[in-house]
Amino acid sequence: MVFQQASRARYPLRLESLSLRRLPSPAATQKIPHMVSALTYEEITRGARQFGWRGHDGVPFPGLVWEAADAAAKLHVLCLHGLSGAAADFGPLARHLSAGGFTVWAINLRGQGNDPDHRRRGHFLDPQEWRADLAAFAREFLAGAPFHLVGESMGALVAVDAVANGALHPRRLVLSVPVTETRAPVPWWVVSLLRQACCLAPRVKLGPMRFVHGKTSIPRLTADDEYMAYLDNIPHRVRGFTIDFLTRFHDLMQTAQQAAGRLKVPTLMLSAGRDVFIRPDQSRAFFDRIAAPEKEYVFYPESHHLLWHDVDTDDVLARITRWITEART
Repeated sequence: MVFQQASRARYPLRLESLSLRRLPSPAATQKIPHMVSALTYEEITRGARQFGWRGHDGVPFPGLVWEAADAAAKLHVLCLHGLSGAAADFGPLARHLSAGGFTVWAINLRGQGNDPDHRRRGHFLDPQEWRADLAAFAREFLAGAPFHLVGESMGALVAVDAVANGALHPRRLVLSVPVTETRAPVPWWVVSLLRQACCLAPRVKLGPMRFVHGKTSIPRLTADDEYMAYLDNIPHRVRGFTIDFLTRFHDLMQTAQQAAGRLKVPTLMLSAGRDVFIRPDQSRAFFDRIAAPEKEYVFYPESHHLLWHDVDTDDVLARITRWITEART
């Protein structure tokens, strides 16, 4: 087991001494300066090819693939995006890995903003069906070839669930800022009210960001203003999630804590000090539950939630590449 703090930090920080008062402010309400040009989808997905894949029930879903620079390479990485995210989110990481000889597959999850069935967007959340979808993808595109798995945010929870329950069998696992708890825990009575409301009006939608910083707008997820402007205008952004989805998401966070104890695959976990969703001490507590004998935890005190779009991008990309490359030897 290895615990590291990214070397670019300007001050020493030990996990044992973390407290809310000493953490860098997440700057959740920091506004994007006016007149900032948003990055385009074409810039974000540069080098990718669109492809289609089918879920366990035959439903088609879109995805992106960055093929290895070496056409003879048989090394694969599967990427799972977060809440209201998409395959495009992995652009910087995928280009870096493809240049290093990996074919990177990024799929769009059922129930998120690129689901072809609009009725499921912001409503569907069923780990069992996600597992079946991922197993179907692996059978069709990986065909028994060795692969590594990367999950970001909610996608990290989906990855933990899929691996712990035997739906996927990656050689190595990367968990980027898994949101296993909320920075300010939701009171039990709020969860209870949501469960009761779910019985009466499961499809009523709420803005999940209100639980983060009291507003419907996107909080500060990266120091990159151009990428923040891009996020504010993406067509796949899900602006509301049903009460049913939110209660199931709460359950997914809870079950991830238990599933961590069944993980045996070598696991790299990344955490950010300026993350608006989860505190570093909460992240480290989850890491400690991971049962894998080979695991590593890296903390970036000055980074925000979207690590490969932020101030420590170069180090993040290098560490992930090094982690999965070690499996070759």
